[in-house]
Amino acid sequence: MRVSRTLAAATLSLAAASLPAQSVPDSSAKLLQDSFAEVSGWILQTAEIVPAERYTYRPTAGVRTVGELLAHITDAYHYYCANAAGQRTAWTPATEKQGPHDKVTLQPKLKAATETCATAYQRGAPLPLLHNITHATLHYGNLVTYLRTMGLTPPSS
Repeated sequence: MRVSRTLAAATLSLAAASLPAQSVPDSSAKLLQDSFAEVSGWILQTAEIVPAERYTYRPTAGVRTVGELLAHITDAYHYYCANAAGQRTAWTPATEKQGPHDKVTLQPKLKAATETCATAYQRGAPLPLLHNITHATLHYGNLVTYLRTMGLTPPSS
């Protein structure tokens, strides 16, 4: 059901992507809002359940730590949702590259970025919002693997 909702959002959003933001059918806009609320909720819950000392966990060389991945998601929320709101914004990996990547620092940044995005989902352009959902879903999948290898249960389970 969860995957089918995201796929339905993608299908409806692609159909509506060429329309001005004001013309997006209410059902498509609602589906985008609900899909973002679901995946961003899982990401916020993940940030909460991972112990502070495990934010440096890296499952294998060459991949981001938990903290770096949450910082990357935070940066993506800033990028996609600002663009959806009509602000021409370039990708800036400020949170990910400048750190720090500890729980105390990242949780409020992630929460604030999520809240800003939730506002964009109420009236923003659909295509950047769809990209944001697919990007967040991709990295939530990464986080599921991290959680399982740490012996934790993902929020979506």
